[in-house]
Amino acid sequence: MTFEENPFRVLRVSIYDTKATINERADELSFEDPDREKLIEQARTILLNPKKRIAAEIRYFDTVDFKDLFPLAGLNRLLYSLDEINDEDNLEAVVEMDALYSESTPEKIRDRINAARAVAKFPAVQNIDEIKAELKNIRYEVRERIQTRLKKITQSQRTKLANDLADMLLKDKESFGIIVEDFFDSYRLEMNSFFEATRNQIISLLIKIKLNANKKFLYELSTKVGAFASVERPLDKFSMALGTSKFDDTEEIFYTVRKAAVDLHNEKNLIDEPLQVMQMLEQNFSYLPTLVELVRKDIKFLEEEKARRPTQSFLDAKTALDKIQAEMDKHIHCKKGFEQTNLTFYEEVFKPNFEVLIVGLMLPDRYSRKPNEWKALNSKAAAIYLHMGTAMTWTNRADFALDCFQKALPYAEASDDAELITLAVKRIDEWRKINEQIIANSNDDSVGCFWCIVIAIVILWLMR
Repeated sequence: MTFEENPFRVLRVSIYDTKATINERADELSFEDPDREKLIEQARTILLNPKKRIAAEIRYFDTVDFKDLFPLAGLNRLLYSLDEINDEDNLEAVVEMDALYSESTPEKIRDRINAARAVAKFPAVQNIDEIKAELKNIRYEVRERIQTRLKKITQSQRTKLANDLADMLLKDKESFGIIVEDFFDSYRLEMNSFFEATRNQIISLLIKIKLNANKKFLYELSTKVGAFASVERPLDKFSMALGTSKFDDTEEIFYTVRKAAVDLHNEKNLIDEPLQVMQMLEQNFSYLPTLVELVRKDIKFLEEEKARRPTQSFLDAKTALDKIQAEMDKHIHCKKGFEQTNLTFYEEVFKPNFEVLIVGLMLPDRYSRKPNEWKALNSKAAAIYLHMGTAMTWTNRADFALDCFQKALPYAEASDDAELITLAVKRIDEWRKINEQIIANSNDDSVGCFWCIVIAIVILWLMR
């Protein structure tokens, strides 16, 4: 209900006017302006009905008397004049509406309406349910007006308004009401499409960075995460003010980006790039203690790692092992139909070339390399032998498979990788038994052939 739509305004009567005055004014207006007769009759019907007029009575109060401050009057007046407020005053308006709405209790409103009804000779309001219902309507209208206002201002203005309000709530530690909560709900609703689009852009960039962590992609990631954080920050701060500390959207982006940085270090052995990403996360999410504590530990680790720097021997060896693994991935297949292909690769490529190269890469003394470098190379070598051995299990050469698994075990033990060690031991046990069974079956076949030959000779001798 707008200011002009209020039945009291339509009939130009007061909340203190009697039924007679209302009827008289309605008749006069209908005679003067027949085109508005329907609207006038609707207004008359509402004001003459004690139950129906409650909404109009509540909306009637809009005059602020500083000698007798009535919160509902201030709220109505502010709501009616909201479109005239400058953008610079948005924060003050939201805070003021929140306070006025919180102070507008049904009991106070009922008492003020009944005081007016006593003058107008209308029955007093006994039940406050209708008043509560109308207060909800006012709340929804405030929320709608705030949403409309948020749509009219720029995204940066919107974000600044939300951030300033959240900072105020955290700083002052004062209680706040439902209008403030509705404001942040409206803000989230208005920014949802931005959140979703930015989230998808960040995920897409992380996929690109995983393949190629170049400066261009890292810069774009920093820009997108910064934009996301600036818009999400007010909601996180409001959650802190509520005491709920729910940061689901922020944590999703934070941990996804952090994992990408960790993978760059762990899988590609990069230092500068993951360090840059971690520093960017620290800069954007420093207001969340748990997250910033974690990322600072990551930064410290990476800085120490960068100071140590890997040996060139390690880098060369790892590159060579990666190439071997890539060639194996390309040429061997663990499924039916590739038995001969796997066997040919093993005999013509792996044994004469790759195996010799692996042995040569592992020849340098382990103490000439850092412990983590030594373990990483051995883990890689063990994985290569396990992979080759698995490919051999798809051929008819159990002895080749067993040989690969046996050669994988020392490397797995040197890597201190419990899973690799367990896997190598398991494969050795399995294929040692298979190999022994094959040999036993072969021996049984040889003995059978021998006695067949003896019997044949005896038969021929007797026939002679």
